[in-house]
Formats: sequence, C-alpha cells, structure tokens
Amino acid sequence: MFNFVGDPRLWLLIGVAILLIFTVEAVEGYVEGVWPQLRHDAPAFRAQAIGRSLWASVAFLLLPGIVLALLNLGLLVWKGLPQNSTQIFGAFFLGIGWLIFALTSIDLVGLGRYMRRVGPAAPLALIVCLLVGDLLLLASILDLLPAVRG
Repeated sequence: MFNFVGDPRLWLLIGVAILLIFTVEAVEGYVEGVWPQLRHDAPAFRAQAIGRSLWASVAFLLLPGIVLALLNLGLLVWKGLPQNSTQIFGAFFLGIGWLIFALTSIDLVGLGRYMRRVGPAAPLALIVCLLVGDLLLLASILDLLPAVRG
C-alpha cells in the first residue's frame, strides 16, 4: 500500500514543498522591501524603477513554477510513473532561476551588487529562463493527465 515511501522522488517532493514555503516568504519580503541590497527608496532614475519591477516579476514567476514542479512530482509519485525529459528540463530551468534569484537576494559573494550593476538584462534573462521552465512543466502536466485519468 505504501510502496512509494522508498521512492526518492517522494523526498524530492518534500524538499520542493519546503522550498516553496521559503520562497513564498522570500518573495513576500522582496515585495515589501525587506532586502536592502535590492531595495531603492526613491528611484532617481527610470532604469532603477524598471529594474525593481523586473526583479519583482522574477519573484512572482518562481511561485507558479514551484507549484507546477510539486504537481509533477506528486503525480509521478502517486501513480508510479517514470519522469520524462520535459520535466527534467523544466525543473533545470526553474532551478537555475531560483538559485540565481536566491543568491542575488541574499547578496552572497557580492552577487546582488553585481546584478544591480548589470541592469535590466539579468532579470530579463531570468524571466525568460523561468518562463521556459514554467511552460515545460505545464506541458508535462498536460502530458500526464491521460495517464492519471486512465
């Protein structure tokens, strides 16, 4: 009955759920302006305001991607299905986007300061990366639906 307990994807599912909780807290903190290395009190230049809104877009694209990853993992563990390359690539793009966002937000080894100097190119690249990951994970869920129903 509980043969899925030995499946390593179950532990990955638990880890992604914990990651979602911390990411929700981080995104909430970013939107409220808790992270001083990314916050600009009153943007003196239009580029700073654009950069801030682009980083907020990156933060909000992380959440649906993590939920889609949770749904994919949950369906795989529940039905005992093998993962496919679409899920692996989607998780890769989501993981890269999350890792860069997390390292930028905590300003590890000066990455936050560097990303501010790069300008809007960095958040735009992350937006594209997260959109690709989200779309791949959505496509894989749509691909799994017939197997789940049948």
